[in-house]
Amino acid sequence: MITIDIDELQQAISLLLKRLKERKGVNIELKNDYYWDIDSKELYNPYEQPKNFALGQLSFDWEHITKSDQDDLIPYDFEKVSCILKALSNEYPIAF
Repeated sequence: MITIDIDELQQAISLLLKRLKERKGVNIELKNDYYWDIDSKELYNPYEQPKNFALGQLSFDWEHITKSDQDDLIPYDFEKVSCILKALSNEYPIAF
């Protein structure tokens, strides 16, 4: 088990995004759109090979996050944000 301090997480994410923006600008292009999405029940089970895969789409995730009314966003939307952040880290691993 791990305990996460939300304030520290927010600061780290803000700093990383600030640095990325300084080096790459306010708009950044992701070359990939589709990704493999592993069922959440299997994602954190290192004792069994995942069997339930689906396709996710970054453009869909981005549209959902940006077009939703801020009051409509729910904690489950962290999944969409995390997929975008993961794509950024994969495509720009040494951006700054």
